Amino acid sequence: MPELSPAQRTAGTARILLTAGAAVALEAMWRGSVARTLIASALLAFGGGLLFVAKRAD
Repeated sequence: MPELSPAQRTAGTARILLTAGAAVALEAMWRGSVARTLIASALLAFGGGLLFVAKRAD
């Protein structure tokens, strides 16, 4: 199995965070929870930032 570069590992982590953020955002909107929506927004922002940095590193 080929070894992944640090940028590839970061991109994988970012995709996981984006997926989790999207799932939490959908659930938060369904329930109408402001706090969960803010947490989901933070997950999406952090995941997006990581993905941006990982893509720039390659």
